[in-house]
Amino acid sequence: MDSFVLTPKLLGVIPSAEPRMVKSRRPTVLTNLELAVMHVVWRAGQPLTVREVADTLNEGREREALAYTTVQTMLKILREKGAVKSEAGEGRAHLFCAAISENEVRTTMVGDFVNRLFGGTASPLLHHLIDQGAMSREELESLRDLIDRQLTDEKEDGR
Repeated sequence: MDSFVLTPKLLGVIPSAEPRMVKSRRPTVLTNLELAVMHVVWRAGQPLTVREVADTLNEGREREALAYTTVQTMLKILREKGAVKSEAGEGRAHLFCAAISENEVRTTMVGDFVNRLFGGTASPLLHHLIDQGAMSREELESLRDLIDRQLTDEKEDGR
């Protein structure tokens, strides 16, 4: 029976001579509340305090107002995910602004959705939306125009 010896190298006391893998940026998939916070930050177009984010989120909210500390925690989580960045503001307040675009989040989240629910293929999603009558005539015509343009571009590019 082989014995397993915990050496200083295995314990991380002595650095390994082998190069470490650089941690890649994880695609940003957000919860509903995180997404609501991000919408406030994106719409503002300028750095906001926790109080400003909380006040905006709570405007016209039918449910119980979100506590300041809840919004503060959401912004901390979003900062850890790399979705917002913060800088010191006046006094103890911090200012938060978007570190990723709405389009980056949309692309990641739609890709995640298509992967999980439709096996990575977008076609079944489109079929579902059309079959369920979820798209208006205008949306269908717009989709057709987009498909026609894409096919024309591919033809011109020789694909």
